[in-house]
Amino acid sequence: MGVTIKDVAKAAGVSTATVSRVLNNSNLITPQTTEKVRNAMRELGYFPNNIARSFANQNTYIIALVVDIEEPTAFNNPYFYQIQYGIEKYICPKGYYLMIVNENTLNHNGTAFSKLFFEKRVDGLILPVSLLHKNLVKKMEEQKFPFVIIGEPENSYDTNWIDINNKMAGEISTTHLIENQYKRIAFVSGSRKDLFNKNRLDGYLTALAKHGFQPNPDLIKEGGFSKEDGYSIMNEFFKQNNPPDGIVFTDNLVAFGALSAIKEHGIKIPDDIGLVSFDNFPVAELSDPQITTVDIDLLDLGIQAASMLLKEIQLPSTTKQQSLLSVRLIKRGTSKRSQR
Repeated sequence: MGVTIKDVAKAAGVSTATVSRVLNNSNLITPQTTEKVRNAMRELGYFPNNIARSFANQNTYIIALVVDIEEPTAFNNPYFYQIQYGIEKYICPKGYYLMIVNENTLNHNGTAFSKLFFEKRVDGLILPVSLLHKNLVKKMEEQKFPFVIIGEPENSYDTNWIDINNKMAGEISTTHLIENQYKRIAFVSGSRKDLFNKNRLDGYLTALAKHGFQPNPDLIKEGGFSKEDGYSIMNEFFKQNNPPDGIVFTDNLVAFGALSAIKEHGIKIPDDIGLVSFDNFPVAELSDPQITTVDIDLLDLGIQAASMLLKEIQLPSTTKQQSLLSVRLIKRGTSKRSQR
């Protein structure tokens, strides 16, 4: 006969009710008791019957992460895997599993949607703000279905969401260039249809205002996602009568392309021009010189999103959670200008 819950309770010196509460991640059990019970489970080789447990408490112990499978870069994006790893790192020790769900299925296939939500095939959902649709939010709220959005929503949804502090990121990157004696600081971002790019621009403008700088429309560029875009944008700047001597890029690949154009013009980095970019992966440390970056902890973003969702699953609340995670600047060779 296999190991039972009674065996675990005896080995841990607790009641079977306590073991059951640990298995169900109850907040009533102290961390010390929880660890003692889980140690006993490991030593005895006990594995809970998840099917029986699901029947007993109406939980599946499955979390769904929504992705756009039709998008070619969905699984070709290193940032996605960092967030996914953070989610799994948090939920696995708590007895939950992660399921990947196609966004198109949820929005266009009523049967699939019904199985997930009405038949409660999963306990909760995490989805990026880029895949947010009003009809999906409405359906989940009607069903009181727990979900968390990664990214700040544009339309002020009163729902659970988490994001990095993009305004702070734009401000600290610009401030760093100002403090290193750069005077004409440009800002290059992706589409400002995205709220996170608007917030980063807002941070840039805030930093300029705090230090008495006037924004110059000629130094603010929108668009660009590739190395080729960065190369092209940098050459456009060089055509100006008074080109920038410092630039904030919101994308590392764009910054990498700009570096190539700067070197072709024989301009010294960081003495003649300084660069700061976003995301400490993958090219920032491999470039020459290494790029100063705003470090966005995507692993922690995944962890915090999962934590927020499990709280909503275990203790449903009418008060929704919204959170902005702090960022930090990693200073490297593209912005360490000698004092003038």
